[in-house]
Amino acid sequence: MDTNSYANLLHTVNFHNPSWDAFIFFAWIIVSIIYSFSAGRGRIISILVSVYMSELLVIQAPFLSAAVGSKLGAAVYLARLVTFLILFAFLFLILSKFVFRTSVESRGFSSWFFSLVFAFLQVGFLISVIFTFLPPEIKDTFAPLVKFVFINNTSVFVWLLLPIVFLVIVGRHVSDHSRLE
Repeated sequence: MDTNSYANLLHTVNFHNPSWDAFIFFAWIIVSIIYSFSAGRGRIISILVSVYMSELLVIQAPFLSAAVGSKLGAAVYLARLVTFLILFAFLFLILSKFVFRTSVESRGFSSWFFSLVFAFLQVGFLISVIFTFLPPEIKDTFAPLVKFVFINNTSVFVWLLLPIVFLVIVGRHVSDHSRLE
């Protein structure tokens, strides 16, 4: 896409008279900021792993969604979304309690900046995952900018990779090991 195409995408969301499209972007920013200050690194990692595992289970074990759908009498898309949210909550509780426990968090600038960017990427990834479980007729109602950032196949793949790439590249610089020196 060229620069004009990106500018046109930005103008498709009316931020002066907010709709659901603008709300998605505002919520993304606000939740990311609150999340970065309230969650420690161990909790952030456990949430990220919970999202990946839940999405994988919904995709690779469709019988789980079918069981939830039959219990709720829900459509396939809603059953997948509910199954994802249930698995996410369950896995997060288990992983944060037993697996990814860290020592007392450092609140230096690098830790704060790392947490903010990582939370921004992780919340964007979570939004993208939730949108993948929505039916096509709902996805089609969003503004082109929302579709470009969260819904199209390329952006879904990019959101899948971004948190992990950021964690691999930057995470080692703010790890617990660097504070031991």
